[in-house]
Amino acid sequence: MDQSVIDRLQARTTIDAKTGCWIWSGTINHKGYGRLVVNGKNCGTHRLSYELHKGPIPKGLQIDHLCEVRHCLNPDHLNAVTAKENTRRLVERGRHAN
Repeated sequence: MDQSVIDRLQARTTIDAKTGCWIWSGTINHKGYGRLVVNGKNCGTHRLSYELHKGPIPKGLQIDHLCEVRHCLNPDHLNAVTAKENTRRLVERGRHAN
């Protein structure tokens, strides 16, 4: 990943000492996810952090926030899962509308 992207992520991230979340303070979309424009593309900051620290996101998988904080970038709080697993976890946590 380009060093400028890493620098931009770090410049807008603070660590919550209580939760361990790496809180994104830049642009956040209407769903609560951090966003950053990289090479003209609007990217999820949690996805960028996952790729930076853990490698490419496997095809067909989504990133689940184990901490349930959508603008958290801590790679220890991010887990690549299937859409089915992500939905199951949302229901289990009481956060799914259906």
